Amino acid sequence: MNGDSVLLFTDQGDLVRARMNVEGYQELSRVALLEPTDPFSSRKVTWAAPSFANRHVFARNDKELVYTSLSLLD
Repeated sequence: MNGDSVLLFTDQGDLVRARMNVEGYQELSRVALLEPTDPFSSRKVTWAAPSFANRHVFARNDKELVYTSLSLLD
């Protein structure tokens, strides 16, 4: 949870801020954090779950570790 929204991390390396309720899903913002690098079937994905601390996110793939402010999603 992030206030009245949630943070979701996709297998394509995107961090998404969204609201979810009984009426459905409302995407508020999205930012590409990482390039997907793990081969899976006919595409590449990012499997590692991100970590959150002090309004920042840490995310990694096979090639890099990124650290960025969550203010990107405001």
